[in-house]
Amino acid sequence: MCGICGIVGSTNQSVIERMTRSLAHRGPDGSGVETFPRHELALGHRRLSIIDLSTRGRQPMTNEDGSLWISFNGEIYNYLKLKASLDSERHRFASETDTEVILHLYEEKGPAGFADLNGMFAFALYDAERERLFLVRDHLGIKPLYYTIANGKLIFGSEIKAILESGVCSPEIDWQAANDFFSFLYVPAPRTIYRGISHLPPAHYLEYDLQRRCIVKIENYWDVAQWGMEPEETDEQEICAKLRTLMTESIAGQMISDVPLGAFLSGGVDSNIIVGLMAAQASKPVKTFTVLFEGDDLDYYDERREAKRIAEKFGTEHHELPIDLSRPEEMLDMVDHFDQPFGNTTFYLTYLLSRYTREHVTVALSGAGGDELFGGYPRYRAVRAMRYLRYIPQTAARLALAAVSKIRDDFADRRLHRIRALLNGIDKNPANQYLKWVYYLDEERKGLLLRDRHQSQPSHRVLQSHLDRIPAGWDDGNRYSYLDVETFLPDNLLEYSDKMSMAWSLELRVPFLYPRVVEQAFRIPFDLKMNRSGSKAILRKAFADLIPEENLRIPKKGFNVPLGSWMRTKLDRYFDELLPKGYVDREGIFNYDCISQMREEHRLGRRDNSYELFAVLIFDKWYRKRITNQTE
Repeated sequence: MCGICGIVGSTNQSVIERMTRSLAHRGPDGSGVETFPRHELALGHRRLSIIDLSTRGRQPMTNEDGSLWISFNGEIYNYLKLKASLDSERHRFASETDTEVILHLYEEKGPAGFADLNGMFAFALYDAERERLFLVRDHLGIKPLYYTIANGKLIFGSEIKAILESGVCSPEIDWQAANDFFSFLYVPAPRTIYRGISHLPPAHYLEYDLQRRCIVKIENYWDVAQWGMEPEETDEQEICAKLRTLMTESIAGQMISDVPLGAFLSGGVDSNIIVGLMAAQASKPVKTFTVLFEGDDLDYYDERREAKRIAEKFGTEHHELPIDLSRPEEMLDMVDHFDQPFGNTTFYLTYLLSRYTREHVTVALSGAGGDELFGGYPRYRAVRAMRYLRYIPQTAARLALAAVSKIRDDFADRRLHRIRALLNGIDKNPANQYLKWVYYLDEERKGLLLRDRHQSQPSHRVLQSHLDRIPAGWDDGNRYSYLDVETFLPDNLLEYSDKMSMAWSLELRVPFLYPRVVEQAFRIPFDLKMNRSGSKAILRKAFADLIPEENLRIPKKGFNVPLGSWMRTKLDRYFDELLPKGYVDREGIFNYDCISQMREEHRLGRRDNSYELFAVLIFDKWYRKRITNQTE
């Protein structure tokens, strides 16, 4: 696991070294830079050693004759299988790394070989003979890759900060991206908050002509929707057997490591399955890591009892981390790791858990993706009823919402918030309805908060563009599961998983996102994933022997911070300190009266505005640091 960067149009050593240094946290074990004057290309690399810890794994790496070079971030889990399939007489390997396999796979198959890679990756591959540079990102978007073309130069990196460190482009706000941020609490790819800087979408590669200095194409090499819906598999025993085989195969590949390895363990089904399968294949106890929430007011979030049952069942070397939530304002400083506004506060828990886990291991496995693929989120219940709910008269919905709004919210959990969102979100446009159910500020409320929206387009267009690609015949549950896999998963969950784990040089692997598991998940009718027996029904059945019986009866809690109560207490004062009326009016981004109203509604429990208010705080923190260069 590493950090990569590069620039076409400059071989200035100090520039590429500065860009590479900005990614030092992603790879503390080594640094490498190569320049290629013929094409004015420079590649940088920071290394976190996982496989082949010797100096033979140094990057950027070349093939036998120096015609190909690569700067690679990630892990290829099937690299040994791919290596065995290559023409042994044609290739000479100088290392035991997965990186070198990519070079020789490209020699044989060209860009068509990218789809054969099973792993998490982002890499730049330089083909000197064809005068091409390829930027490639993994199937599900586990690893990030940003790029821009500015002043005739192509600049790219694992993080936006590497691009900014080049000094070639100055940071300017993309106001459409800002508008979308206040709906999603993240910026949907391919946009970023910076005008002109893009995020390469998952399962895509960018081909750049080094002679003509232009992008030849940006192409999708894999999309689960392209498979259509094969004949629905309804034999539950057969489905369970396939899931068991594929997940076992995924875990086996992801346990390959030359450094200590462990797993994040909550009380949920997903991490339970991963730990159980790891324990079956491990030669010694698996190291597991769980967060503890102290205090009666945080009991709703605490899963220590469920996690301990799992740890005892599999005899893991279990570690518990009591979370210190006394300084939630620390979250605001983490904008440095994202380089753009990011408002899902789960990143804070991942940051703290990654810091603790890194003290014991270098690699950890996570259950990310299980909810999106197997119906784990409460919102999927609403999706199943969507075709009926949209016909509820607006008058009736408004009356019900008015009645529910009178109930004072103590923010102990999010259930009342979900009921209000459900009633408020009823809309004949499915994409707009889903945005209101799942996300935050709709167009009307953004119009009140943002003083100048720069003629931005409505944010539900992002969702609609993905829904439009789904073949006819998919059931509603799988349609919206696919939508989440395309948007919520890479741009939100995987984004904070990468940034927060890499802040501590911890490699975080995600076995549920093995492409064959994803393909299989979308061949399963949604009624087998979520039904009367609960969410993730098919997973619970397939792996029933791995899940403690008491845990099967526990409702999903989620991995969250108590933001609702924090926004009434510890975080509320930051509006008075950082966003007084004079400052807000002078900068001209927000409507001060709207912020005041949201704070008042939240304090009185009339409406849970915690995430919307946090979005304002984190956006301002980013704006001061990156746009106006203010320290406070």
